Amino acid sequence: MIKRAVGRLVKAVSFCCVTAMLICLCSYMLAPKDNTPEGGIINPSANGFFSEPKNSVEIAVIGNSDAYSGFSPMELWKTFGYTSYVSAEGHQSLAQSYAQLKKMTECHDIKLVILETDEFFVKSGLTEGAMRLANAYAGSVFSVFWYHDRWKTVKPRELLKKPNYTAHCATKGQMLSNEINGYTGGEYMVKTDKREEIPLSTLVPLEMIVSHCRENGIKLVLVEIPSQTSWNYERHNAVNDFAEKKGLPFLDLNIDRESFGFDWKTDTRDNGNHLNSLGARKCTRYIGDYLMKNYKLTDYRRDPAYEQWNRDYEEYKKAVKI
Repeated sequence: MIKRAVGRLVKAVSFCCVTAMLICLCSYMLAPKDNTPEGGIINPSANGFFSEPKNSVEIAVIGNSDAYSGFSPMELWKTFGYTSYVSAEGHQSLAQSYAQLKKMTECHDIKLVILETDEFFVKSGLTEGAMRLANAYAGSVFSVFWYHDRWKTVKPRELLKKPNYTAHCATKGQMLSNEINGYTGGEYMVKTDKREEIPLSTLVPLEMIVSHCRENGIKLVLVEIPSQTSWNYERHNAVNDFAEKKGLPFLDLNIDRESFGFDWKTDTRDNGNHLNSLGARKCTRYIGDYLMKNYKLTDYRRDPAYEQWNRDYEEYKKAVKI
């Protein structure tokens, strides 16, 4: 009886070990070896940090389309000399944000994270939220869970090739737009004591992000980029409550917009949903000024090792017509 039980245990352990080895091997073989579309990477702009010199990025900006529209790493570089990268995607969930943050902290010595809070209110059922979180977490550890479909297109010579990331994103993840399509409606930030509940499916990965930052000595700042279509005072109150509970700073740029010269007539590209490059510049300078006053971050503008950032700024300046 004991021998039979031991035999079953040995078989079970052996099966688990073999399965784990196969998952690791498949993860290595199917993972993109370059962060280009041709290399099979998902969202090259959001993953351009792989190509930056190791430990050269100190600020990680994560979130959804509000983040990549409304924050300008090149503006932050020019004005303050801080190195940042926006790893954001449209409709990005907090589970995906957690996975992106983990990848960034493996590549760079991240000192501070800016988490855009619009995605706090992405509604999903508990089952869907749990599946998103499980997929994001598993994929951050074993890439086969994200890239299992690559077996259809991967070339044999790529399977055991070492990663060599070559795609350089001069805007450091920002999506540039010079379009001006203003918002001319009424005031959307009407003060109230009401609160919109943050979904449980969001709170779980949010707690994981907070824990990851604290365990790794990373400062975390919650920021809400101006958005007339997706933000209101009820959401502001809910995030402010969470920030106070966790002892985190919360910058809601929808409030007191005039203090940094924001104008809905000129600073949005789509009637108040997302910012254009002008709006992003204004918001970034405001955020950068807050960071300079409250955190010890390094100004690398005179460091010859960061000369590429100056060249990237010149490209950025031409694109946004400064």
